[in-house]
Amino acid sequence: MRSSSPRPTNPRFALLVIAVVFAILNADITTVNVALVTLGKDLHADLGDLQWGLNSYMLAFAALIVAAGRVADVFGRRRCLLAGAILFALASLLCGIAPTLLILVIGRILQGAAGALMVPAGMAIISNAYGAEQRASALGILVGVSGVAQSMGPLLGGFLTAEVSWRWVFFINLPLVAVIMIVTLRAIQESHAENASHRIDIAGVLTLAAALTSLLLGLNAAQNPAKNQVAAFGLIALSLALFVILTFIERRTDDAILDGKLLRLPAFLCSCVASFLLGFVFFLFLFITAVYLQERLGYNALTAGIALAPLSLVLAVTGVMSGRLTSRFPLRTMLILSCVSLALGLTILSVVPASYGYIGMVFPFLLIAAGVGPGFTLLNTAGLAAISAERSGQATGMIYMFRFAGGAIGVSAASVLHSALFHRQLVFRLSETPLSFAQQKLLEQPGAAERIGQIDSGLIASQVKQVLQAFHESFAAAFVGTLWLNVIVPIAIAILAMMLLEKTEGIKNTPSRDVVG
Repeated sequence: MRSSSPRPTNPRFALLVIAVVFAILNADITTVNVALVTLGKDLHADLGDLQWGLNSYMLAFAALIVAAGRVADVFGRRRCLLAGAILFALASLLCGIAPTLLILVIGRILQGAAGALMVPAGMAIISNAYGAEQRASALGILVGVSGVAQSMGPLLGGFLTAEVSWRWVFFINLPLVAVIMIVTLRAIQESHAENASHRIDIAGVLTLAAALTSLLLGLNAAQNPAKNQVAAFGLIALSLALFVILTFIERRTDDAILDGKLLRLPAFLCSCVASFLLGFVFFLFLFITAVYLQERLGYNALTAGIALAPLSLVLAVTGVMSGRLTSRFPLRTMLILSCVSLALGLTILSVVPASYGYIGMVFPFLLIAAGVGPGFTLLNTAGLAAISAERSGQATGMIYMFRFAGGAIGVSAASVLHSALFHRQLVFRLSETPLSFAQQKLLEQPGAAERIGQIDSGLIASQVKQVLQAFHESFAAAFVGTLWLNVIVPIAIAILAMMLLEKTEGIKNTPSRDVVG
């Protein structure tokens, strides 16, 4: 490592800066999630379009995280941290003033890119600032800070959205970024990786981003019968072709974002695939649940944030605890129990009658959180156990890439499945009610329950009541149907966990590096 600053890095201030970075990035998903319905109303977006508020961020993060680590090694960790902070501030400002959903999505993409720049740079700074014994403690603090930020995200996002404006969900990042920049400039020394390759896998990054974008656009088009379905399936086919091309590119690239040598290790490959599946089902669940609480149960953003707080808190606590329990209990057993908890929670949530309201959702919420929290941490630990210490940074970036790619696709899949099921149920239940196509479309927009009064022209009171009942029953049926179709995912993860630990014996307790998600 070579340095360009005469002042040594202050470990405590470095930990403060990186803790703020991880707090922002963790909270940014959950705060925005509860604000989506409200911002959808203001920006005149359909429910199907709200997904882009989440998956655009995760798409950019997934595509850039591995390459950003190499950029930080070559051009300097401090420099990349500052560049990421500046970009994140500008992107947050753009999101906050966005007049349309398109501008908001552009801002979210830039936020994801900024997050991808800051995470590997921050991890490298912490690794250099602390010795081996203190490093584990520092990483543990980051895990705790990330968990608290994640659990507080729904409350903060709900409060700002309901009491101030959804735009402050983004504006609140600006003073925090200012703290990051000031402390970084004053207390962190520049550092580079010795003998780091200057080659960046630009072709791989662009191909991965194009493949994920094509897939998400195709899924988005497929959920709207009014759009050209040929174009939708064409985009999906294009994404599959791009994924195939990506494999050929990565085989011929020395510094690939998808390192073939790592992926040929069965344990690491299973960890990546399982992380993809867990990201898929968790972010799918998170997105659809926030919408359900506000559209079906009639909660505002603040009440929805309060309702999600127990889930986020249990997820954070169990995630931290599981990392510490790996020295006492077999990793394989803990992973399988996590999958059972997740599958059981999704199943119960799918069968609880909608008439039970939020009370019927609390227990399955806790089961899901108790499965997802340890799941992310344990998969990270199991995958890294098969990797040498010098390659752990790249391996961690790849696990994050798979996780957030799964999350982006999961949010899009949630939107597609829910939209299709809701539309079918609504058409069936309103088959004898004289509503125009435009009036039915009104019921598929954010805040539809509040707007039902706008469609009562020409309807008698009993028909208006029937429309309201059809909306609520259709929304509940779509929510349940979407969850049912994803119960199989935790089962697949459990199978992968068994395969993973058949190939990996004697896993030791590894300090968790799982500080972002």
